[in-house]
Amino acid sequence: MSEGRKGFRETIKQQKSAVIYLSIFAVICIVGILAIIFIGEPEDTTKTNRTDKIVKIGGVKCVAKPNIETYLLIGTDVKGKLTAETTQPTTEERNYGTEETTKEEKDTYNPGRADVITLLVIDREKNTYALLPIDRDTITAVDSLDENGKYLATTDIQLALAYEVADGKERSCENTMKAVSELLHDQYIDEYTALSQDAIKVINNAVGGVSVKIKDDFSDSDKTLKKGKTIKLNDDQAQHYVHDRMNVGDGSNECRMRRQNEYMKGLKELVGKRTDKNPKFSIDVYRDLHDYMITSMSGEDASMITKAVLKNKYLGSFKIEGKNKKDDYGFNAFYPNKKSLDNVVRKLFYDEVDKNGKIINK
Repeated sequence: MSEGRKGFRETIKQQKSAVIYLSIFAVICIVGILAIIFIGEPEDTTKTNRTDKIVKIGGVKCVAKPNIETYLLIGTDVKGKLTAETTQPTTEERNYGTEETTKEEKDTYNPGRADVITLLVIDREKNTYALLPIDRDTITAVDSLDENGKYLATTDIQLALAYEVADGKERSCENTMKAVSELLHDQYIDEYTALSQDAIKVINNAVGGVSVKIKDDFSDSDKTLKKGKTIKLNDDQAQHYVHDRMNVGDGSNECRMRRQNEYMKGLKELVGKRTDKNPKFSIDVYRDLHDYMITSMSGEDASMITKAVLKNKYLGSFKIEGKNKKDDYGFNAFYPNKKSLDNVVRKLFYDEVDKNGKIINK
């Protein structure tokens, strides 16, 4: 990232195809873990986007960690290729989610929604990385944009809709990025990558199928996924396993997120084994995945991420606690617990300081 970059970019960097070795944010739309692999050993690059200004997060005095990088992973509910042309909504249709809209109006376009939203957080100073999955049903401030990207209104709605109330492409990614940033006390987010639903099949096929134990009732979704059985998922089963929600188990997004995490564990292991056996494995996967992906990252960005994911210490997956309820229209709504949100933000992005401004237990 260039120095002095401010705010969210108005134009998207073109992806650098030279020396691409793999772009498999393995499984952004599935589980939210990113594994990008590029040819060659990347040089270390230190980023200093943060300041030493003392702030209060949840009543605790802190200073921002100096060398943090953040990458937003978006798994959309769009089927097919994200590179395909989509029907552009009108200004009135862009307001869907802020006002009551008829079924006919909602069916006139399909930018898609963000089904999986995960933030990859890399600490260059401590050589660690962590994941922060964010519930798609989180109620937070979301901007609506017109067909030209012009701001219309800000409404407290599901975070998933931040993708829908834009163009279904770069503007949708940026709008989701902005909503996540503001939710996390205005944390700066460096880049994003989004994948369509069908990327699940592409990735599952590339590793020969991921094995999982079926812990939920899939009888109304996919009868071949029998509860209690351990199954090596074929491509269609993989899509049902990591994407379906309404007719599976208790129907909650939390239940689906658990399955996505289990799939991720098996997938990550298989990606490592395949790469060890075949140095060109990732090139083939990237070629197959390319049309199902939208990203603002350059080859240099991906190279640095790869080194961190492969070599740094994994701190695990953080969780924002909260309550699941139904909103006034009967839709799922997740309300984050403020104390939990503050704690997560503080642990990932800040160092605590004493009354003299000295960092505690750095």
